[in-house]
Amino acid sequence: MAFASKPAPKFDRDFLIDLGGGIVFRAAEKLFESHAVESAEWDSPVLKGLVNGGDGQFTPELNLRSTVFAESSCSCPDGRKRKVCVHVLATALHYQALREEAKHAQVAESLAAAPEPEAAPREQPKLPRVRSIKLGEGGIPLRVLVFLPPNLEAAAQRGAIVLKLDGAAGREILPLNKLNPRQKYTVVPKQVAVLKLVESWCGGKLSSIMQLTGGQLRRLLDTLKGEPVVYWVKKPNAPIAWVEGTLPGVYEFLGQAEPEVSVEGAASESEPVALDPEPPRQRFRSDISLREKSRPNLRRIAEAKRPKLWKTSKEDYPVASAVADSMEGYSTSRIVVDGSTHYIAIRMPAGDADSVQPLRRILKAEGFMLEPSNRKWWLRDRHKTLNFLATHWKALQVEWGAEFTENFQAKFKEVEISALDVKAREDAGKFALDISLSQQTDETELRRALASGKNYVESIDGGITLLDSQSVEQLHEIERAISGQADRPFTPTFSKRLDTQDLSDVEDLLDELCEGWQPPQAWQSRSRALKEVGALEAAPVRPGFDAILRTYQRIGVAWLWHLYRHQLGGVLADEMGLGKTLQALALIECIRKQDTGELDISVARHPALVVCPASLVENWQRETARFTPNLKTLKHHGPRRAKEPVVLEEYDLIITSYGTLRQDAELLSTMDWCVVIGDEAQHIKNRRSQNAKTLMSLHADGRFLLTGTPVENSLDDLLSLFSFLMPGYLQKPAGKLSQDDKAWHNKRQAERAAAYILRRSKKEVAPELPDKIEKTFFCELGGKQQRFYQETLEKTRRDIFNLEMSGANAGRVQFAAFTELLRLRQACVDPRILDEDFPEKDSAKLAAFDEVLDECLDAGSRILVFSSFVTALKLLSEHLEKKGHKFCYLDGKTKNRLAICDEFNQDESIPVFLISLKAGGTGLNLTGADTVLHYDPWWNPAAEAQATDRAHRIGQTKVVTSIKLIAANTVEEKVLELQAQKAEILKELFEESEAANSKVSLDDIKNLLG
Repeated sequence: MAFASKPAPKFDRDFLIDLGGGIVFRAAEKLFESHAVESAEWDSPVLKGLVNGGDGQFTPELNLRSTVFAESSCSCPDGRKRKVCVHVLATALHYQALREEAKHAQVAESLAAAPEPEAAPREQPKLPRVRSIKLGEGGIPLRVLVFLPPNLEAAAQRGAIVLKLDGAAGREILPLNKLNPRQKYTVVPKQVAVLKLVESWCGGKLSSIMQLTGGQLRRLLDTLKGEPVVYWVKKPNAPIAWVEGTLPGVYEFLGQAEPEVSVEGAASESEPVALDPEPPRQRFRSDISLREKSRPNLRRIAEAKRPKLWKTSKEDYPVASAVADSMEGYSTSRIVVDGSTHYIAIRMPAGDADSVQPLRRILKAEGFMLEPSNRKWWLRDRHKTLNFLATHWKALQVEWGAEFTENFQAKFKEVEISALDVKAREDAGKFALDISLSQQTDETELRRALASGKNYVESIDGGITLLDSQSVEQLHEIERAISGQADRPFTPTFSKRLDTQDLSDVEDLLDELCEGWQPPQAWQSRSRALKEVGALEAAPVRPGFDAILRTYQRIGVAWLWHLYRHQLGGVLADEMGLGKTLQALALIECIRKQDTGELDISVARHPALVVCPASLVENWQRETARFTPNLKTLKHHGPRRAKEPVVLEEYDLIITSYGTLRQDAELLSTMDWCVVIGDEAQHIKNRRSQNAKTLMSLHADGRFLLTGTPVENSLDDLLSLFSFLMPGYLQKPAGKLSQDDKAWHNKRQAERAAAYILRRSKKEVAPELPDKIEKTFFCELGGKQQRFYQETLEKTRRDIFNLEMSGANAGRVQFAAFTELLRLRQACVDPRILDEDFPEKDSAKLAAFDEVLDECLDAGSRILVFSSFVTALKLLSEHLEKKGHKFCYLDGKTKNRLAICDEFNQDESIPVFLISLKAGGTGLNLTGADTVLHYDPWWNPAAEAQATDRAHRIGQTKVVTSIKLIAANTVEEKVLELQAQKAEILKELFEESEAANSKVSLDDIKNLLG
């Protein structure tokens, strides 16, 4: 590098951004930091360089004959187009760094060669100004106060004397680095010399904490000779007295003084020095060369170009030099971290700068500054250093694979990093959990530090505990999760007594957040069954019954049996057709009759109760007679049901309906039951309903629910189910929460519920089942039906708008909107539902139905047709009669449901079964069909899936095809989107993740209306 007679311009950030733009400049910065620039040379007016790229070497040139019309060229594609490329700007940054290093070396040389103050000529070289603060006449008087450590002798022997510097500004005493850069100060020459010296040692800024060698401290004290500004840190009110130019008890430990350098100005010592004020800016000084040992080419070029005056003593730059030495020998391909409790220096790896870009952003955000002369990132502040390490030490080690120097490890050998201390103890059959953030630190100190924004605690004896941010976050998450309070404030210790129902959930939580934690054996034995269902102890099922059960059903019975024995409840949520009824009967028989076949005295006096929809009472009685004939069973339903408890107590099992339960609540709630099982649990999804309230009022030793759809509309359904199963286990959020806290609370409730929901799909447990094919058939409305639909749509929108404008309340508007939306759906299904004079031939869905039916008849398939509109089914039945097709029919008014189902399954000449979705969507076995047609979409996809599972269940030997008929470009198409939202709720629940509320709101309806 040669400096021509016409110097190069200053290649600072603003100049280079103006030259090439911000994007190119940022890319050039990364290239420069990765040591890619081999050489940079200024031959006025041209800057030339050599840059290593990923695919070869580049030779950028920048001609600054005119800075307005700068000419750029490079061997890269952009350079060949005469664009200012990244290689040109990287070369400029490299050149500027070399200039800065040379400038620092020149200053150091001039300082070292300066004569004593008495002999100094008036025209001595102008020294650098104090950069960190403004100095001038009329400012606040300022003095630098030096505080020495009590262990000065030992520290001097180690060459690491830590001293504290304060500034006495007027009547105020501040740490030196806290002086106001916008305030003007008046300082005497000796004090100016001290300020300059501190800046030269601390990268161009003032520091309140410094670590110096004995020679450096002696140089500092000699500059202040005679000034009463030196104190022992433990005696801040009595300055150390000067005796014949020395400080007794200090100088004898400092060794040989460094050459004294005068940095005083021309003014007399008694007069304040007034220097031109200059805005403070960050500057860095260091003797660390830009060249690495592994870069011999760059070293040779730089050495050849280096002027002779480029000689720098390491003692001029104590911190930077020490770091340079401590980083020698460490890999240039890894991140290297050095420092102490007062500063951090990080060297980025050479090569791919993009890979460490996220870390660069972190360092900038934390206040690190890049020193161009040695490409190291510096943080020189004790508080910021400790806070940074508390937050990022583990990440540097684990995520970034950083290498920590021996110097760093020695300095932090006695520093503790906080980690969670988890203890669990058994107490009177329950467990007490105690968790703390640190064993060695007082809780009061922890609280005080966290409250003040400090991520570290300093003890009286000098010990330091870093409050690792990950452990703090983990403890806070544990506190929120176990307490159930989304907005719970953080505390450094946490205690909680746990019920049996909490063990599995808390164990999962601690396993995830506390590596290596092990619960006590008694805890594990209680919770293991819920975590490892396959490892459950088998239930005492009667051998004859056990031979009927499939493997997954035995596991299900064992799961129910385990929960029952530990006084817990659960939801058996297997997909439709997997035999939930069978598993429930096996549990009841295990409870009522043990392996000996004799009554268990402890439970025999209490019968079991099954509550189900009225349509399934007969089905339950048939299944009981088939699989558990030894159970004495009573159907408590209809006009001839029992009136007194004594009658019911003579039976093993009572079967009743939800309607009868409401009517006989007084009778049934006075009894004790060994177990209560609620079938089709969606009937209690609203915990304010009479069904739910009556079921919750029953006294039982065990409580279970059976359902294929534990969530139909929202997670509020779960709260209702668990209000019956384990009252108080799931809770609604208390008070008003933010959206984030509410989302966290809902997610937490889903996680807690998941441990007590056993869900198996057909694909998982019954591979012998054929595949189920699902497809959607869109049919386009004809002209007449399209006009009819459009008129209905416009009327619907108009009616809703008028109702809103009239000032009606939200409930009334929503009810009216829902009613109008129902009419719109009916217009899609068959306009004759609304207008009996509408021509049958113009109904698009009827025509599509004929096509599907004809195809099924040709293939020999049999079809189930579901609709949520009974009128539509009536119209279809009339249509089939006209065409001469045999069919079965079932809706809510049908009395002999099972007989009709048996007829369809046994008579293969009947190709069609018309079924109301609500009346026949559950409790039926119709494996005689292999095609399911949904004539219109319903809000809840789970309800549709249950309808499809009337055919796709165990016993089916054919591929089941499920078809949805959708009127294209209508509200029905948008209902599919609403279905997707509900499907996501089901999916997320069983995957133990967050589920959002998905009720059909007024906004949903408006969206459906387009």
